[in-house]
Amino acid sequence: MYDLNSFAQSFQDVTGTSNGQFSVKYKTHGTDVIELTYMSIVHFAEERSLQNQTKIETERSVQLISDIVKKIKERYKELAGKSIKMTETQTHDGFELVSASSTSPRKIAYYRRHTQFEIV
Repeated sequence: MYDLNSFAQSFQDVTGTSNGQFSVKYKTHGTDVIELTYMSIVHFAEERSLQNQTKIETERSVQLISDIVKKIKERYKELAGKSIKMTETQTHDGFELVSASSTSPRKIAYYRRHTQFEIV
C-alpha cells in the first residue's frame, strides 16, 4: 500500500500545468487508478499540414506525460521515502474540430490524449 497523502502532494506541481499552448490535468478513479489528460489547441493551415501536426502533437503529448510521471515518482520518493510504481494501462488520443469554414483553409481543433495509470 502506498502513502495516499504523499501521493496527493506529489501531484501539486501537475495540477493545471499549462503554458498557454497546452495543459495537463489529472483525475483519480478510486485509489488505484490515475488519469492524466493532455490538451492543446492546433491550427491547421491546410490539409497537408494535418499529418505533420498530428505527429508533432502525438510525440509532444507522450513525452510530456512521461516527464510528468517521472516527476511524480521523484516527488513521491522525496515525501514518502519509498518508490511508487505507476503502470500505464491504457491511452487514447484524438482531435475535436472546433472551427472550420469552406471559405478559409484554416481549421482549429483540440487535441487530447488521455492516459490511465494503475498504481501498484
